Amino acid sequence: MDWFEEWFDSPLYEKLYADRDEKEAERLIKFLEQTLLLEEYHSILDLGCGRGRHSHNLAKRGYEVTGIDLSPEAIKTAKEKADEQGLQNVQFEVRDMREPLPQKFDAIVNLFTTFGYFKTDKENASVFESVVKMLRDEGLFVLDYLNAEKVKENFVPEEEGEFQGIRYEIKRYIKNGAIHKDIAFAGDKLDKPRVYWERVKLYGLDWFEKEMDKRNLEIIDVNGDYQGGDFDPQTSPRLLIISRLSK
Repeated sequence: MDWFEEWFDSPLYEKLYADRDEKEAERLIKFLEQTLLLEEYHSILDLGCGRGRHSHNLAKRGYEVTGIDLSPEAIKTAKEKADEQGLQNVQFEVRDMREPLPQKFDAIVNLFTTFGYFKTDKENASVFESVVKMLRDEGLFVLDYLNAEKVKENFVPEEEGEFQGIRYEIKRYIKNGAIHKDIAFAGDKLDKPRVYWERVKLYGLDWFEKEMDKRNLEIIDVNGDYQGGDFDPQTSPRLLIISRLSK
């Protein structure tokens, strides 16, 4: 089992990252809508949608949204939250992002570093193959990813804390071109200590440019934050790549 299959299905994942709220998702979607004139794109696929924060926000704005994720628990939660909000224009499916859906979309988004989880560069680049098969001609692909150079220079090696009576300790390190997190949980509210880990490959803009160009994904804009700032490898908090499928 890959790390993300076990970790993303754990209830501890949602508790640890509870600060990733709907308002944050709303800020990103609002930026994309203002910058890209998203209203021109009716159908949108949220690739690696998790528990549906961005999908729900897009649906509230009137788009026809499909969200896919490999985590059954995440998709279950996404569906429940959509039902709670009365959203009928969003659907969710458990699916590997490397396996394209049969239908095509006006736009595809891959947000909040839902990329670089697979073991090899070839596997990660295969996501672009899937994207191309699911995009209409001139369709939009938005990739929101970490800034690898800044991560390398500024990551915090160790972190610890507590929530709901559960203690956690996180150790971060870089190995084989990826940022790793070892995450340990302990406390009376757990039946036993739990250990999970994350691994995200660290790719720079040049890698994305090369791999996207191979697949006729033409990069039309690159930003370094959600306010439209230029991308700077040394200082930007994010790497936000906007591309379009060339005919």
